[in-house]
Amino acid sequence: MRNVIMMHSVGSNHTLWKERWLSVDKEQFEVFCRYLSKHGYKTYFLDYWYEQENVSVKDKKDLYLTFDDGYLDNLLVAYPIMKKYGIKGTIFVNPEFVDPSSGIRTLEGNKGETLGFLNWDEIRFLDKSGVMDIQSHSMSHNFYFRSDNMIDVHTPEDKYHWLAWYNKPERKHVWQLEDQSIYTPYGTPVFEYYRALGLRRYFPDERVVDKSITLYNEGKSKEDIIAACIELLKTYPGRFETDEEKELRFRYELFDSKRILEEKLDKRVDFLCWPGGGYDEMSLQLAEEAGYKASTIASREGRLLVNNIGLKYKRIVRMGMDSTIRKGRYFRPLRIVPSHYKGHLSFMLKIEERRPIALFLAKVNNLFLRFF
Repeated sequence: MRNVIMMHSVGSNHTLWKERWLSVDKEQFEVFCRYLSKHGYKTYFLDYWYEQENVSVKDKKDLYLTFDDGYLDNLLVAYPIMKKYGIKGTIFVNPEFVDPSSGIRTLEGNKGETLGFLNWDEIRFLDKSGVMDIQSHSMSHNFYFRSDNMIDVHTPEDKYHWLAWYNKPERKHVWQLEDQSIYTPYGTPVFEYYRALGLRRYFPDERVVDKSITLYNEGKSKEDIIAACIELLKTYPGRFETDEEKELRFRYELFDSKRILEEKLDKRVDFLCWPGGGYDEMSLQLAEEAGYKASTIASREGRLLVNNIGLKYKRIVRMGMDSTIRKGRYFRPLRIVPSHYKGHLSFMLKIEERRPIALFLAKVNNLFLRFF
């Protein structure tokens, strides 16, 4: 049953954040929550989902809202709206991204700034609020190189913001707010990469890295730099992590994140969301060994029919509700038009105020939401 909704950020789509496409518009989010409340949809934490996965007949108006990464706007924007309409949700947190500050920030006190990550005081507050439940998103949310196929060179304007997370992990919590490209030497070679928990990590030889940086500083083109490094790789091919190194890294990601969250929140942490849907056979086995009761399924496998009945370790199928936002030119009042087809319920929601709003589309088990 496709009734678990995936979101990330709420209300930060107006910022200069490079990945603001991950953020649901505040106005749209409130329309959504108001609709759920008005029309009898019930939202729960994932412990109830786990129980319901053991029965064959489920209530089609049961929904589970989830938020990945632990963004500050989950507190400043999403939380007040959800509290207002009696909506519950789950936030998946990476301990390495937790803000080191203390106290509980407000939108006014933060001068309207929604970017950033939650601190431990805020995480504890949300977890005890009855509105949000905190679960694990692994430790690092890192990307790593997975092959010796060099694909690019690090430059000031590139998309590889995560390179800085290796050199300045203590600055992870502000990566939305500052230019972190300077933390990695320009000219650093970029190889094929993937999510931390879904690969065997590749380490390029330092002589190849140094050569790439030197050629960049000499003003060579990307094409020339890559060609020279590919030739040098024949002599200095680098290496892949061993089975033992990989397992140790995975245990840090899965076991330590669970332990830290449990210690900080004084409760059991039973659910895991794989960052970016990255996992492999080893990480799945270790997640179950760590004591997680369930973990998410990657979007690439989201169309699979999952039967969790009788399984101790279950898999969570989610439907995304963020990256399909588009700006539209619609000024009509709100109206609801439900229609049934192929097990889905379709609603067309038109905003009550006469202003441009976002065109939004999200398919959930019994919802096909379209905001005009």
